[in-house]
Amino acid sequence: MVSKRKRGPDVTYVQLCESEWDAERGSAKTRILHSFGRKDALDLKQIARLQEQLAAYLEGEEAGRRAGGIDLTDTWDFGGPHLLDGLWRELELDRFFGQALEERRFEAPVERALLAMVAQRALAPDSKLAGARWAGGRAWIPGLEQGGEELEVQHFYRAMDFLAEAMDELREHLYFQVTDLLNADVSVLFYDTTSVSFEVPVPDEEEGLRRLGKSKKKRGDLPQVVLGLAINRDGLPVRHWVFPGNTVDVTTVEGVVGDLLGLRPRRFLFIGDRGMVRQDNLDFLESRRLHYLLGSRLRDGAVVQEEVLSLRGRYGKVTDTLGVKETRITDGGREVRYLLCRDTERATEDRALRREIVARLEAELEGSRTASAHTRKACKLLARKGYARYLRETDGAGLEIDRARVKADERFDGKYVLMTNELDLEAGELVLGYRDMWRAERAFRSMKSVLRIEPVHHREERRIVAHAHLCVLAYLLMRIAENRTGESWSLLREKLERVSVGRIETDHATLFRVKRLKDSESKLWNSCGVETPPKTLQVTT
Repeated sequence: MVSKRKRGPDVTYVQLCESEWDAERGSAKTRILHSFGRKDALDLKQIARLQEQLAAYLEGEEAGRRAGGIDLTDTWDFGGPHLLDGLWRELELDRFFGQALEERRFEAPVERALLAMVAQRALAPDSKLAGARWAGGRAWIPGLEQGGEELEVQHFYRAMDFLAEAMDELREHLYFQVTDLLNADVSVLFYDTTSVSFEVPVPDEEEGLRRLGKSKKKRGDLPQVVLGLAINRDGLPVRHWVFPGNTVDVTTVEGVVGDLLGLRPRRFLFIGDRGMVRQDNLDFLESRRLHYLLGSRLRDGAVVQEEVLSLRGRYGKVTDTLGVKETRITDGGREVRYLLCRDTERATEDRALRREIVARLEAELEGSRTASAHTRKACKLLARKGYARYLRETDGAGLEIDRARVKADERFDGKYVLMTNELDLEAGELVLGYRDMWRAERAFRSMKSVLRIEPVHHREERRIVAHAHLCVLAYLLMRIAENRTGESWSLLREKLERVSVGRIETDHATLFRVKRLKDSESKLWNSCGVETPPKTLQVTT
């Protein structure tokens, strides 16, 4: 209470008060329980002793009586969904889907269903049926609070169908959100593909997506689709594509580059692995005056064999273990730079692996060098990855180690070749740029191991495509959190799992309270740029 004076400063008094409802007056009235005196003259030690005495008293029978009407009846995971919802809103995905749904009538909240599926993919990847149970029973999805409308699996499927229809506009929205809102650099884009397999062993007909093709896991017996991904230097997915399972990597370049150009980037360097190198792709990139940096096969092509691998002189230093030599070759009026790179650590690994293979071959072939090359044992050796290269048939139709081939392969240890039409950037900068290709490879590893994008169980094409979209959206939010905190998603997920919300029921009210946050947990939200969870989510009397 503040006592105002005509002269001199106002005086503040500290009182312990209780507010109670007066039914006759129809309003609350305040009753003073104890007056501590003037604020500037308080004995804080005395108040602390009084607090301790009251606490000690309440620990006895009186505390038991008072706590008898308080029950914790349910708990839900809240940390992960709250963080992902904050990033979701930062990218204005709630606004995008809200506007896209204005002319559509759905009984269930489609935008929240999409968030629930993305959150489940990032936090507890499983089937859509399990996701419906997770969103209602285990996780607290903001906007789908308890007491509201619960989602069922058919709501998820309808939301997926809508997502497949809206994806073209969403891809453009995400691109500009990533480049403008997040201020992400898209001058360098890494492009790579991976195969995503299906549980169903029967492929689609000629027009379907699920086709048999060359799997990244060397499995040719399972139907698959091919997922293409363009990643920037920060590891953020800028654009993605879903191709039929029999699509060859090299045939996707023209369409992919055309889509990227449609996004009107100011300038970008297209980086791809050696699977993208084909003359018509190079012609297309050159015709559009686009800069590229592509891996080139060491053992194929006369230019690499005769001009690049035979370069003389020392390697220019890029890092302590990586060096580069450069040559420029003019072909058909076009000048192309070839960069011969050598990594000493990789050379040691290549040498050790070759010695191991040769030692195993010597053990397998000992005493049977004249055996037929068509026996089960010989066919097994020839089928093992990296082994057939060092074997040859003898005059007696048996197998033996090709020592000349073993010797010749020593010149490739730790080496790889890059080709580019970028004539201005330094060779070292280009080599380091290509080495960042692991960002695209890491994205696919995360989608398969962390987000569990495969095996896919959907049959309809629109839901297959929507499943891929959901996984890419989950990976985008996950990478933003990783970049801002500097921690892996696995570690972040462990921390987020400790933040829960509980339903507390008393004799007078039901409260949904969030667990008290530790300082380290509060810092996590601040690092990600997301508001700290409120202490109380709902109160009902």
